[in-house]
Amino acid sequence: MAREAMGEIGRDASEIADVIEPPGADYAVITFVNDDVKPIEIAKPLGAGESQELDEIRRALQYRFGT
Repeated sequence: MAREAMGEIGRDASEIADVIEPPGADYAVITFVNDDVKPIEIAKPLGAGESQELDEIRRALQYRFGT
């Protein structure tokens, strides 16, 4: 989903190194290939559907990259 959101904001999905969802956690961490870009921690709202999760990821990526 994070790679899909990167494409939607006009960035290359290959910039994402990994998406980590710790077991039992209500958040995910997106790490990037470029060490100058800090990881993003994204909360996963309780009961959120896939569309809402994608919106949260997209907003976080837009904020990080200023798009």
